[in-house]
Amino acid sequence: TNGDGNAVAVVENLPQAPAAPAVAAAPAEAAPVAEAAAEAAPAEVAAASAAPAPVAAPTGGGSFGYGIQGHVVDNGQIFPVLDSIGGLGFNWFKQQIEWKRFESAGPGQIDWGAMDEIVNASGSRGVSVLFSIVKAPAWARESGFDGSVEGPPSDPQTYANFVGAVAGRYCGKSLKAIEVWNEQNLHYEWGNKALNPGEYVALLAPAFNAIKGACPSMLVISGALTPAGNNAPYAMDDFTYLEEMFKAGANNYLDGVGAHPSGYNVPPSVTWEGACEAIQKTGNSFNGACDSPHHSWSFQSTMTGYYNIMNVYGGGNKLVWPTEFGWAAGGAFNPAYKYADDNDYQEQAQWTVEAYQMMRNWGWVGPAFLWNLNFRVIADRTELAQWGIVDSSWNPLPAYTALAQMPK
Repeated sequence: TNGDGNAVAVVENLPQAPAAPAVAAAPAEAAPVAEAAAEAAPAEVAAASAAPAPVAAPTGGGSFGYGIQGHVVDNGQIFPVLDSIGGLGFNWFKQQIEWKRFESAGPGQIDWGAMDEIVNASGSRGVSVLFSIVKAPAWARESGFDGSVEGPPSDPQTYANFVGAVAGRYCGKSLKAIEVWNEQNLHYEWGNKALNPGEYVALLAPAFNAIKGACPSMLVISGALTPAGNNAPYAMDDFTYLEEMFKAGANNYLDGVGAHPSGYNVPPSVTWEGACEAIQKTGNSFNGACDSPHHSWSFQSTMTGYYNIMNVYGGGNKLVWPTEFGWAAGGAFNPAYKYADDNDYQEQAQWTVEAYQMMRNWGWVGPAFLWNLNFRVIADRTELAQWGIVDSSWNPLPAYTALAQMPK
């Protein structure tokens, strides 16, 4: 995730030589068999402290859908974005909501304007909305917090109050789901504090209860983890983190499991075992020697690994929600993203269509959100733009055209 809070896949988060977790390697058209998803002993984590009883039973998490993330807060982009979503034939839109932007003045002093615009405009087009709600305001963080990074609140109830208010205001409207935080297995999304799945569940539990108490039909999605290896104190392996979340009781407080299965320069149907061979075919602009592949290098292995963990811990009746996925193309604007040099626009188009088809056919995937729609328009020639599927003048790139033509 970059400093603007828009999640992107960053090569530097990848491990150099981890022990790759054992994953049930499913073919592209079949669901995987449940098995343990990580062989390495997990890091010590604290259990969620006195997690409240859930006010409602979680649901199965909706159904498959075609979504895309964009950015329309404070920039006049809502209708061009919705026009483009209509042209794609998609039915979901994701917007990251910075809590600190909307409740900056203090508890209960919420600026609803931009959220109202998104919900009302999307509803007028029949588009469902996912809000990913992140970044605690200064008043909600702990004394002496590290202001160089984003972080959670010191009291989880302050976050619960905000997301509950959002759920209540938009219940029955186009907002259908709320994602609780983002990439909490990275230090700069968790306040430079020790990465602790139990502490995340302590944030998730009251948020779930507040959302369901205000709007029982609103879906609660766990914050998607970034694909990573163990690199303490900066990152925790996402398989390990997810497993520890479930051990801490997360299954009681989510309708779907958020995921960020990155593509890098590997086609979506290639598992982690074949990643090195695929990289050598597409190019070698990958950060690190290609001698110890990891599940995080593979879209498919990350997705099937999450579902396997869910099955092991009683969440197999729920869906994986890829709240961000995609392939950068057209050249790297930032040297940390050199794998973008390996992917041309036709590969981006082909692999993105293939990924949607795989997820639809698996049967255990919820709405899938491509990263991204309009960052070439609003942040051209930045690392954010590398994933965009329209150019800086809103002209469609090959991925946009291929997705619009893709059978839904």
